[in-house]
Amino acid sequence: TYFGFIESINLHQTTTFGIELSMEGIDFDRLEYIFRNNDIKFFYIIPRFHNPLGHCYTNSEKKKIVELAEKYDVYIVEDDFLGDLDPNAKSDPLFSFDPSGRVIYIKSFSKVFLPGLRIATVVLPTLMINNFLRYKFSSDFNSSALSQGALEIYLKSGMFNGHLKRIKELYRTKMQILQEACELLLPANTHFSKPTSGFYISINLPENVTAKQVVHRLSEEHIYVDDASRMFLPEYKKDNLLRLSISQVNERQIKLGVERLAHCIALIDSRKNHIAPNNLLLF
Repeated sequence: TYFGFIESINLHQTTTFGIELSMEGIDFDRLEYIFRNNDIKFFYIIPRFHNPLGHCYTNSEKKKIVELAEKYDVYIVEDDFLGDLDPNAKSDPLFSFDPSGRVIYIKSFSKVFLPGLRIATVVLPTLMINNFLRYKFSSDFNSSALSQGALEIYLKSGMFNGHLKRIKELYRTKMQILQEACELLLPANTHFSKPTSGFYISINLPENVTAKQVVHRLSEEHIYVDDASRMFLPEYKKDNLLRLSISQVNERQIKLGVERLAHCIALIDSRKNHIAPNNLLLF
């Protein structure tokens, strides 16, 4: 999940339970077991274009999660930071299935509008508002009045809606280009996630190849990928998972980057398996 959240729980030394997530979703029996047998305060969830997998929950899955939370008196913190990029107009946040104030909804403007604009919105149950404001004040004193004012003008002008329409198409196209390149170029013994939009996909590397090896070799060529280890609780870390992000990559760079990534994976894998160099596909 989002590395900033993991860093926060580590700093606060908070007891935390994880649950396995794949592109097929989560085990709801396991989730209910955790809710039923532990004093869970809240369940942190990225419902759309999950970081680092790119996974999205269906509406029926979101509804089921809210029902379980109500059953076991658990709050949900819904981090919908990329919800604006969803091409499915019928995809709803968990908040929409929440008649009892069970879901705390968080949305950021920095990812879909301007990275330097450190402004987010949060929808809270009424009973939490005063405490939230106290903690917010103690952590950063106050959000920038200038940034908030500029954002308000931009929202009221209607320009934000036009911007969203353009970037939704931009990231959908970039994601399609990335997946087509991965399908065409990556070695057969690698697997990658296939989200419909968002910033991220994850690549499962061959058994003999570690993510750190690939990251190190590609960084020497000024190609930057993430080994994703910081996005897992310690007991869930995977050595062979890479995260790719398209947020700051030009469309024309995507295929070239995947070509070099594919060559790097094949090179490391061949050396581990003692395959002769003439069996390599070079780009």
